[in-house]
Order: sequence, then structure tokens, then C-alpha cells
Amino acid sequence: MKRVTVLLAAMAALACSTALAGSASDATAVGIIPFGYSDDNSRWISGKLSDFLRDNLDTSEEFSLIGENDLNHAFEDIGFDPDQFRYGVPPEMITEAGTAMGADLVLFGFVVPASGDQYQVLWNLVVVTSANTISPAPSMVVKNTDPVKELAENMVSEINNHVGARADESLNMARYHSANGSWDSAISSYLQVLEVDPEHVDAMNELAGVYLKSDVDSVARAQEIYNQVLAIDPQNSQAMGGLGLVALENENYDAAKNYFDQAIEADPDNTSAYSGLASAYTAMGMTDQAIDSFESALAANPGNLQARYALGLLYIEMGNYTDAIPHIEAILDVRPDYSNLRLKLAAAYSEVGDYSSAADNAVLVLEATPDDTDLALYVAQYEARAGRTTDAVNRLNDIIASSGSRQAYLILATVYRDSGQRGSMQNVFNRLHNAYPGDPVANYMVGAFYYQSGSSAARVSELIPANVPTWEGAISELSSAITFLNQVTGYRASQAQNMVAAAQNAISLCEEKIDRVNRYSQ
Repeated sequence: MKRVTVLLAAMAALACSTALAGSASDATAVGIIPFGYSDDNSRWISGKLSDFLRDNLDTSEEFSLIGENDLNHAFEDIGFDPDQFRYGVPPEMITEAGTAMGADLVLFGFVVPASGDQYQVLWNLVVVTSANTISPAPSMVVKNTDPVKELAENMVSEINNHVGARADESLNMARYHSANGSWDSAISSYLQVLEVDPEHVDAMNELAGVYLKSDVDSVARAQEIYNQVLAIDPQNSQAMGGLGLVALENENYDAAKNYFDQAIEADPDNTSAYSGLASAYTAMGMTDQAIDSFESALAANPGNLQARYALGLLYIEMGNYTDAIPHIEAILDVRPDYSNLRLKLAAAYSEVGDYSSAADNAVLVLEATPDDTDLALYVAQYEARAGRTTDAVNRLNDIIASSGSRQAYLILATVYRDSGQRGSMQNVFNRLHNAYPGDPVANYMVGAFYYQSGSSAARVSELIPANVPTWEGAISELSSAITFLNQVTGYRASQAQNMVAAAQNAISLCEEKIDRVNRYSQ
């Protein structure tokens, strides 16, 4: 059966908070291990800091504090003496005890003498479910009640930010890899999000969507993840629609139709569910019947938006964008607030090569959600394809100025490259490195950019003199890729080195092709 394609799925993914708790009834349970210390002054700071941390957590609506006795008993039960907290705790014991005491997070650290009357506070957050440890930047404090109290307040206020920042970074990288079809890398990054925030519903849904890709083809894993989402949020329309896609893959078309109906009931603006419903009809060999059914419904009641909606999306599913566009426009005339559908219309215009109309419609959605950076990035790409290079450049520079988005830098470089402005492209890369000096993500993104561009040029195979400049350009870009990728550190280093090895092989092949052409032409 032909695999269902969900158009511009990434565009429909709205920004969301990655905080672990949002209400008192769903507060994040936090355990505090008394901070380690090495002398009397650091012991005093440790005691005061622990007390103030407990006070702040105990009065917070976002967090629930695990009692000191419960924490001590949890460690005693696994054979660790709480009197030895001052010397530190093995991370695996923190996870085991945290699970036993029902903690979401466990906070621990050390207080050590620094210079003068300063003491350094090193603190860590363990996400119990994933055993992932987050280590914020150390803080400096003096032995005085007010500074220690202020430090405790700041630490509590920053807990969700640190957890969310780690998740956001991995999520953005996952979406970048997905946009480039790098599925293994995307899966790895999505799993890193879930290591930090195991109930990050958007990451779960997007990861399941990757598992449904034909190049990945892990339908059972996708089904498992969608069911996990529904266990967290029983009315999650995206997960219901995802299970409909799973049912389509398993050729269980009646079940697929039921899932899509449920998804639409939960969220009438879930365009992918309508698209899936049309696909279910198609998969059952009922395309003509579906079209006749929707057309008859419209003839009887031209105001039947659902029938027109399904018909328009059915045409999209069939790749008949020209016929789909009038139906979708008719719906938006009545319901201009259907943002997801307008993005579908933008995608349809893009498919027929009308990038100007695609950009116009995407801009309307962006005007209603001006803080949606992901959508702004898509608008800029439409504008670039429509020949509105200045608009695209200005929009991307605005995104960079407001958010410092690494992806905006990369797309801006692409716009300059595609418009033949190679010097401006290199300038963007310089700006990226100035904004993120030594940053492994920046090095990875720039290296990957050069690698993909160089690899594409290196694949030119016809041995003729006219292709020599192409191979020489490929060698130059692959060499630049190697320079940047060799600077990547951390968990992306292995992926970067794989690309370095591939780039070196591609350079060798290019040099061989150039040599052969030169010899044959003599």
C-alpha cells in the first residue's frame, strides 16, 4: 500500500513549553540531597542552602517537596548511609532512591572553597525516569545568610529553564535533522529530548512520525509511542491520528477510519486527520466513491465545511493540488482562523510552484502567531523561493536578532548561496561562530551544510572537462566541512566524524575523476 504522506508536518508543530510541571495538581516532585562540603564554612553554607531550597520548593505551586525523612529512608533502603551525603552519592544510587521515593527530579551538589571569602556551589539535577543528569553553571556565594537565600531562590526559579533548555536544544536539532531527512540523527535527538523530559508529548508524537517514515519503517515502535502519548493525554488528537496511520500501514482500514474520526472529533482543525481519512478511503479502493460522496454532500449542502474539507484534502492526498486549492480557499473564506488548513493551502501553492501565494498565506498565519519562530523560518523559505530575497533576508535577520536561532543562520546562508552570494553566505557563517564561539552545535550545523552541498556536487559522475569545476568546488566545500566537523565535541562528535570520513572519501573520488578527465583530454 502506498505510504501516507503528511504534508509539512513540521510546520504544524507549534512551540510548546517543556517545563515539567504546570499546575499544583501536577507538580514536579523534587528531592533534595544535602550538598557536600569540605570544611566548616562550606558545611554552614550547605546547611543553609538546603534549608532555603526546601522552603522555596515547599511554597512553590510548580513543585512538591519530598520530605527529608522519606529521602533518607529511600537511601537507607538501598544501603546508603545518609550521614555520608557530605562525600557525595553515586549517580546510579540517586536514580534508584529517586524512583523509590517517587521523585521526578533530585537536586544535589557540592560547596567548595574558592578564592578569598568566595565559595563555589556546584549543583546538578537528575531526571529520575531517564537517569539523565543536568549540570547548570556553578554559582559563587559568600558565607552570609542573604546571599545564600538569594542563590536558593534563583536555583529553584531556574530548574524548569535548565530542564527545558536541554530539551529545546535537542528538539531543535531533531527537527533540523528531520527537515533534512537524516532519520537516524533525528531519532537520536528526539530520544535525547525524552531522556530529559520523558513526557514531552510533542517530541513523542514527532518521533513516532519519524518511525513511520518509509526509510525508517518501525511501525510497531510508532504504535507504542502513540499509545504512550494517549496514556498521558487521552484526548491527544495527533496521537489518535498517528494510530490511524499505523492502522493504514497494517492495512486495517476500518480501524484507521475510526481513529481518524476520533482525531477529528478531538480536534476539528487536525488537517492531517482529515488527510488520513481521505487516505483510508483511497486505501480501500474507494477514491471515486469518496469523491462522489463528498461532492454529493456539497451539492446537497454547499455549506458543509467538513465535506469540502475532506474533499480538498483528498485531492491533496491524490497530488491534485490544482483542484484542491479552490476547496481549501472556500473553507478559509468561511473559517479564516483555520491556521493549520491555511498552512496546507500554502503547501499546495508551493507544490504548484506559486511560491508567492504560498508565502502570502503563510504570512497570514505568522501575523496571528508572531512569536512562532519555526513558522517564520518556513515563511522566509517561501519568500526566498518566490524571489523575495530581500524579504527573506530581512525576516531571517529579525529572527536571529530576536532569538539567535542557529537554524535561521543556516537558512540565511542557504538563501545567499542559492542567490549566488557566496561571500554573504560565508559572512553568515562567521556571524554564527561569533554568536556561538566554539559551540559544537554551530560547528555541526555549518559542517553539515558544507558536507551536504559538497557531497551533492561530488556525485556528478560524467567524466567530461565541463564537470571539473564542479568537482573542484565539491572538494573545497568538503574540505570546509571537515574543518568545522573536526571541531565538534560532545554527543554529536561521533556523527561528525562519520561525515568527516565520508567527506574524505568523496574528496578522493573527486580527485580521481579530475585526474582521469585531465589524462583523457591530453
